[in-house]
Amino acid sequence: MPALADRPAPRPLAYEYDQHWSVWAIPAGLIASFTLNVAALKAPFMMMKMFPSAAEPYSIPHTIQLMWSVLEVYWVAILITIFSLIFPFVKLIMLAVVWFFPLPERSRGRLLGLLGTLGRWSLLDVFVTLVLIVLAHDQGQLFVTDVKSGLLMFMSAIVLAMLTGDVAHHLHDRKRKLPELDAKARAGGRWLAPVVFLLIIGSAVSLAAAFYLPFLQITAWFLSKQSYSILRTVETLWGDHNRVFAIAVFLFLLLAPVLRLGLIAHASLMTSAPKKLRRAMVRLDVVSRWAALDVFGLAIALFLAEGSNLVPIQTRGGVWGLVAAIAMNVALGFTAGQLLRSRVRRLESAAPSASNSS
Repeated sequence: MPALADRPAPRPLAYEYDQHWSVWAIPAGLIASFTLNVAALKAPFMMMKMFPSAAEPYSIPHTIQLMWSVLEVYWVAILITIFSLIFPFVKLIMLAVVWFFPLPERSRGRLLGLLGTLGRWSLLDVFVTLVLIVLAHDQGQLFVTDVKSGLLMFMSAIVLAMLTGDVAHHLHDRKRKLPELDAKARAGGRWLAPVVFLLIIGSAVSLAAAFYLPFLQITAWFLSKQSYSILRTVETLWGDHNRVFAIAVFLFLLLAPVLRLGLIAHASLMTSAPKKLRRAMVRLDVVSRWAALDVFGLAIALFLAEGSNLVPIQTRGGVWGLVAAIAMNVALGFTAGQLLRSRVRRLESAAPSASNSS
């Protein structure tokens, strides 16, 4: 085992790519995301008018002030402050640290993994706003929402930060020194495979329920009593010419969860081909960071906590489908992760270099 003094000192990730396009792309992404975040704090997400009240702006600072001072829903105000006000800037600072400061490889990887996992939670207030926009669809002048520039700027800032983090994570992985794998060995974890298979079926069924079943319905006597599912949310946003947000909801809430499920099913069937298994795990990690059904579930919970003070609503059966889908996907992610990691460890331990070193 080499002495500590003989180990090379860690270098900033930026120095590892001094002749690479990422030298300017990563800092540009961080600066652009920071600028959009600051601008979004000063611009309203939308204007909302609910009979008989006058129109008022809806933005992150206004939402927090409304939750804390007017509605006295303190925990909602705290969650929105953490996820939509504080964390976006913390993530950008941490990404700058990862890129420009010399961190040990393991610490850098763990920090990038944590930032990637938490990144989508900044979309919390975006989803709450989109639910309000959808509920106001086709309600005449009694309930009106008018989308403003702040919503697009904030969502763009979050997506750009997520993309920048993914690129930094990819560049970090390219420099990692991974153990050799035995190309002839067969992976283990057989007892977990049937559990993963059952969870895949349960996740598929619960996802279908979450997509198709309505989760909210307006109950105000003077409004049209429409109900909305995730699929109808996409259709409504698209039909109202809010197509950027319709595409975002489709990607985060429909495509990414389904693609994640498919990647888990594909990877869980791999008992050989170790290099392909590693690549499948990397792709699964990337897609998992963009699957935001859990964030949308929290947004619905927050909307139910505050929504009755803004719009008279009631829950529908789709809420339980959403809860089931989130729970099944968490269980599947944990169990499949255990299965795939155990297989990789087995292939690593069976490699000739590992056997010779022992």
